[in-house]
Amino acid sequence: MSHKKNLLIPLDGSPFSLQVLESVKQFLPPEEYTLILLQVIAEPVGMIAGPAQPAAAAGGAYTPMYTSHQDALRAHHPIYATQEEESQFAVIRSAMQNVINQLTAWGYTVDLAVRFGEPVEEIVNFVPSRKIDLVAMTTHGRSGLSRLLFGSVAAELVRQLDIPIFLLRPFKK
Repeated sequence: MSHKKNLLIPLDGSPFSLQVLESVKQFLPPEEYTLILLQVIAEPVGMIAGPAQPAAAAGGAYTPMYTSHQDALRAHHPIYATQEEESQFAVIRSAMQNVINQLTAWGYTVDLAVRFGEPVEEIVNFVPSRKIDLVAMTTHGRSGLSRLLFGSVAAELVRQLDIPIFLLRPFKK
């Protein structure tokens, strides 16, 4: 049997971005494609307290003081960005579980990936790293002024990627 192609489906967390899945099922058979769902979210920021401020105590000794109780807690129990990323990944996996189950029921092998940063940049970097053969996504299909003002992830990907992109512009229901 020949090797399956890797199909990347970028998602933004909205039901709208999932609309492409019905078309994927209709046109791209599970025997030929492994689905990789990719959600790009904003860079998590670790919550680490600022440095303690020295404060003079009786007898001239200096004691570290924090500007708030919250800073004192964070100093002793910092939440690092990697922990925040793991937490975000768990939340997204949980939210996507029904979709993953449905795709698996349709016969697809499904992988979920989460990246942190700017969507176009992360997708463009992800494609070669995972040997992606095809991208499938729902597009808002804006044109003219709204596209100029809001930009378009799909349009940027078409410009920057050298692999086929399957774009679905859904009908209004």
